[in-house]
Amino acid sequence: MKEDFRHLGLHSPLYLLGKIMGAKFYYYPMPIGNQLKTISIEDLGEFYSDWEYTSGSGVTMAGKMQTSVMLNREVITISRDRLAGGENIAMQFKALQNHLDRGYSVAFSADDTKSFCYPVASLPVGGDQSIQVFSDPFRNMTGTNTPSSNDYMVLETAPPAALHEVVKVNTLSSGFSALQGGTVNTVYTVNFTYPSIAFLRWYRFFPTLKRLEEDRGKSIITSEHGLTWSLELRLTPDYSNLYSFHPNFEQDIPSNLLEEGLVVGQAEIFDRPSVNLDNPPPMQEIDANLDISNNVSWNNWRNWGN
Repeated sequence: MKEDFRHLGLHSPLYLLGKIMGAKFYYYPMPIGNQLKTISIEDLGEFYSDWEYTSGSGVTMAGKMQTSVMLNREVITISRDRLAGGENIAMQFKALQNHLDRGYSVAFSADDTKSFCYPVASLPVGGDQSIQVFSDPFRNMTGTNTPSSNDYMVLETAPPAALHEVVKVNTLSSGFSALQGGTVNTVYTVNFTYPSIAFLRWYRFFPTLKRLEEDRGKSIITSEHGLTWSLELRLTPDYSNLYSFHPNFEQDIPSNLLEEGLVVGQAEIFDRPSVNLDNPPPMQEIDANLDISNNVSWNNWRNWGN
């Protein structure tokens, strides 16, 4: 699957409508991570994603083909030729590269007014047109913007064999907010039935990205005669970090948990300096009276790969 916008020029309808502008990077410089740094660029030259798979297929004696997927991940390519801001912004990216090359995380949005990501509260079933979500755990980093009608949002679980689809927003429930969450009603029905914790995020916002191992050390900033500066880098989600921000990460409880006392991890996580993209919040203990003995762990995939 690949989103490719390389054919779009500065006067394309998508550009003029503001769909590919106002891009922003967010990160907490490590090892201390005690401050938020952002880098804004006015638009993107390229922005697309590919999927990498590590898998194996075999055929049984009865002729049945079976496939096992060991790894799948999205790889995002971001580039911008001749950055506005010149050398000043290029040097900000130099610091970001050092942070990334030492193995730490960055968040990115192609439009900073749509930097939102919600943990799904009730696991969707194929055919649903309403998705219930918790509050946005990244709101203190990105702001309190919420989805709008016709926004596209990714609904996904973590690898291995991650489920991934894009839904289109129709309406939001009354009182929906980044602080409280609520219900997202979609234009089309959900395709898959989700067996494990999921996130719903704007499809061009990625909360926890890291640099690919093979790219480490390669400059993300290039210069033409020291006069103009360009950006190009590839990033991939750190799924473990991302799903650590889900309130039900440790228990992965497949049920409605909006009743008071049954939701974990609802604190203002970014209020504490020790919590950032590379130090997810420790989750609280769930109600001891709640029976979770029959729940399946998030990475227990029945019939996955068949």
